[in-house]
Amino acid sequence: MDLTEVGTRLEAERQRLGLMAVEVYEDKSVKIAQTTYKNYESGKRDIPSSLLIKLWDMGFDVMYVLTGQRLEDIAVDVQARGGVPSYHQRLIHLPDIMDISNPSDKLLAAMYHAEESMVQAGATANEDYDYKTLATLGLGLLDIVK
Repeated sequence: MDLTEVGTRLEAERQRLGLMAVEVYEDKSVKIAQTTYKNYESGKRDIPSSLLIKLWDMGFDVMYVLTGQRLEDIAVDVQARGGVPSYHQRLIHLPDIMDISNPSDKLLAAMYHAEESMVQAGATANEDYDYKTLATLGLGLLDIVK
């Protein structure tokens, strides 16, 4: 994942919402240092999932920030095709036995949750997202997957 591209999309999303950077990093739910936030927008620092959740709550399209795909575009594409993909089209299937303390199982669970979000938004496997997208999103979710 190119952090510079993610930072550029973070800045674009902030501007789309009509917010100044100070309004984001000083928001009561965010409360981070100016330099920290500027490092996110410049791509010098990876954005933690805990901040992405707060940005989502502020109205940011976090899917766009992370992948460059807007949620509403994915939903429009699905409506144009006439429906939500069925379960058998999913890329990630969880095994019956998992050890969530195992890093690979934890990542797999995070990827499953990321795909669930994509499916609920109407995305289709291998058309709107792939394993690489799910891995990238899953890495961002690792801190919150239990």
